[in-house]
Amino acid sequence: MTVYEHSLYVCFVAGTFKKIRRRVWLILNVGIVLWVLVGVVCLQVPPYSFWPAAFIAFSLPGALVLNVLFLLYWALRRSWLVVLPLATVFFGWNYYNRLVALNFNAEEVPQEAKVLQVLSFNTHIFNAYADKDGSERQASTDMIEWVATHPADVYCLQEFYSNRGSNVYNTVNRIGNRYNKHRFFSVSYVDGEKADVGMAIFSKHPILDKGVIRFGESNHNRAIWADVNYKGDTIRIYGVHLQSMSIKSQDIENTYSSIGNEENFKKESRNLARRLRRGFIARGYQVEILLEHIKSSPYPVIVSGDFNDIPFSYTYNEMAKELKNAFVNAGAGVGATYNGPLPFLRIDNQFYSEGLKAYDFKTHQEMGLSDHYPISAKYVLQPKAE
Repeated sequence: MTVYEHSLYVCFVAGTFKKIRRRVWLILNVGIVLWVLVGVVCLQVPPYSFWPAAFIAFSLPGALVLNVLFLLYWALRRSWLVVLPLATVFFGWNYYNRLVALNFNAEEVPQEAKVLQVLSFNTHIFNAYADKDGSERQASTDMIEWVATHPADVYCLQEFYSNRGSNVYNTVNRIGNRYNKHRFFSVSYVDGEKADVGMAIFSKHPILDKGVIRFGESNHNRAIWADVNYKGDTIRIYGVHLQSMSIKSQDIENTYSSIGNEENFKKESRNLARRLRRGFIARGYQVEILLEHIKSSPYPVIVSGDFNDIPFSYTYNEMAKELKNAFVNAGAGVGATYNGPLPFLRIDNQFYSEGLKAYDFKTHQEMGLSDHYPISAKYVLQPKAE
C-alpha cells in the first residue's frame, strides 16, 4: 500500500467512525428528549391510578440535566443538531424553572405596599425526642428562640410540639403568648410525656376563622387553615403536612452500603421503592382533597408547608396548575429544603393565588437544627381589577 493509499484509508476509517459516533450521540439525544416527554406526561397521571408513572416523573430531573449536557456537546461541535436539545429547553422551560430558579435580580417590594411575610418550618418536634439525656437541650432552645423571634407575620409550623410541663418545650407560651401572637394549634396526638404534637399557625394579626382538613384515616398528616385579618383585608393561610416519604437516613445509608452485595442491594432497593410508592399514592389523594378546599376559599390564599414531594411529582404539578409557586417566582438557585443525606431535595413549598405577588423568597439554611430548612416569602396584596 502506497503512502497515498494509506492516507485515503485512514481518512475513510476516520470519516466512518465520525459518522457512527454522531449517529450514536443523536440516538441517545433523541432518547433523552423522549424521556423528558414521557416524564412530563407522567406528571399528569394520579399515582393511585398507575403508580409507575410517579417513578418516571421522579426521574425527570435527570433527563433535564442530560439534555443540557447534549446542548453543550452539540454547541461545542457547532452542529445544527443543537436545535434538538435547545428546542427541549425552550418548550420545557417551565420544568427547568422548577429545578432552578433564576430570579437573581429580585424585584424590590414596592414602598407603602401591604406586605405579609410568611414563614414555614417543619420543626421536627424541636428535637425533643432526641433530648432524653439533655444532649439536644441547647439546640432545641436555639431553634425555638429562632422561630419565636423571626420577623414573619404568619408562622406555619409542622411537626409542632408543645409540653406545658416543660420550661424549654412549652412552645405555645414561648412562641405565642410571650410575643402576643394569635394562634391555632391542631393537635394530632398526645404522647407519653403528655405533650401535644400536631400543626400550628401563629399570626401577629387577628385570626377570624380556622379549620382542619383531614386526609381520610390519617391522623398525623393533615392541613389546617386560618383566615387572617391583615390591615383590613382577609387572607386565608393554609399550613400543610402531606404524607411522609417514610424514608429514614438509615434506609438510605443501608442502600448505599449494600452496593456490591447484589442480594442485599435488591432487598434494600425494594424496601425504598415500596415506601416511595406508598407515599406517592397517599399524597395523590391528599393533594386532591386539599385543592378542593382551596378552590372554595372566598379569599386570596397562601398554602405553605411540608409537601414531602419534589417539584417533579403529581402532587406539585396539581398545585402548580391552580396556584403560583413562591420559589419559582421570587427565589434563586436550587432552594433545597431537606436537611438530610439526599441532596438538592425541595419538598417544602409556598404556593399562592391571584391577588397576591411574591417577593424575597428565602431558604433559611442558617437554621440547620431540623431535618428541614425553614422557608419564607413576602407577599404584596395586588389591587383588584375594576
